[in-house]
Amino acid sequence: MGINSYAKINLFLKIGKKLSSGYHNIQGVMQRIELSDSLSIEPINEDKVIVECTNKELENENNLAYKAALLLKKKFKVRHGVRIFIEKNIPIEAGLGGGSSDAATALLNLNKLWGLKLKERQLVELAAQLGSDVPFFIGENAALVEGIGDEIKRIKKSFSINIILINPGFRVSTKWAYSAFDKQKPRIKTKADIKNLIKAIEKKDIKEIANNLHNDFEAIVTKKYKVINEIKNNLLRNDALNACVSGSGPTVFGIYNSIYEAREAFFKIQYDYPFVFLTKTI
Repeated sequence: MGINSYAKINLFLKIGKKLSSGYHNIQGVMQRIELSDSLSIEPINEDKVIVECTNKELENENNLAYKAALLLKKKFKVRHGVRIFIEKNIPIEAGLGGGSSDAATALLNLNKLWGLKLKERQLVELAAQLGSDVPFFIGENAALVEGIGDEIKRIKKSFSINIILINPGFRVSTKWAYSAFDKQKPRIKTKADIKNLIKAIEKKDIKEIANNLHNDFEAIVTKKYKVINEIKNNLLRNDALNACVSGSGPTVFGIYNSIYEAREAFFKIQYDYPFVFLTKTI
């Protein structure tokens, strides 16, 4: 049986200054969604880490799940081998954190398999060495994420929001998006407020959540890829309360008042783009 490794969306993302480590300070709200990869993790007799994937281009040493396994193995001198098989459903370099989620799933499950007994805090510290989205996936549901992605405060009363995800079928590198952001330093004006967003999530106020969606990367990616604005407008035309880019894009999500409106919109636009997914937050 595979283990679900869920994608995320960014309901809010503000990018702070670049640090000497190369990471950026960020402030944001992330939430998991039902779209997921599936991981199978099994011990093998050889003392090595093997990663296999339905997408062959991910079978290499840059795979974050591979890096996660290697990190644990080296740090805790584990003498066992493991085979990780990834059934890839989350689009790559899409702003949905697929690779980061796979890495966190590997950390959590190898912690059990190898009997390392690491606490959540320790796992978060290890996750931060792999990438700024990985620590979020160590816990569950929605969270306020700050620092370099390693300061995580869970939002206790997160609830299920109906969303449509649209990916236009090309990739955007997070590295490119950050360097473009640093070069262009876009002036970003927004009425969205992170405190209001968190309150709205706790109160389950979907309209107020919609009013406070924000992503600093949006100015950068929409400038380069005109189709992203077109996707946003398509979602808004089809009754989305609001729409926003997730992560460094190019995936856009629209949030809906109810499953009925979301479903109706999905049937109208499901064939307009390479990847259209009716899902919800968890």
